[in-house]
Amino acid sequence: MRIAVKTIVLLFGLSGLMCGTVKGDSDYNAAAEFKEGTPVKFPDFTLTFLGIKDEKKELPNGTLNFRFYEFKLNDGTTEKTIRWSSGTGDIAPLDFEFGSGKFQLELKNSEKLKKKLNENELVIVKR
Repeated sequence: MRIAVKTIVLLFGLSGLMCGTVKGDSDYNAAAEFKEGTPVKFPDFTLTFLGIKDEKKELPNGTLNFRFYEFKLNDGTTEKTIRWSSGTGDIAPLDFEFGSGKFQLELKNSEKLKKKLNENELVIVKR
């Protein structure tokens, strides 16, 4: 009987811990998975991947194709769209401000984590 009671208490305790973390929540300075249309919750805002947009830019020496990754930021009162691109090949973080904070969005490569990121991963750095 004592073992059964201890087992039940242990199971309830573990299930409580598992319920404390909602899928889709992430923290700064950590790789987070993203998917089009699925919100990812950070401490100061929710980030939603809107999709990839290809744009042609006419330049004096010809045309360049740019690929932009668009994200929507929302904190419940304010909404903002940010766009990351490797541009002409420089894979660098995108600096942005939202609310009273300064942040960086890292895609493809994380300077913070010193590693390449998977196609569906990003890192938000709070500065």
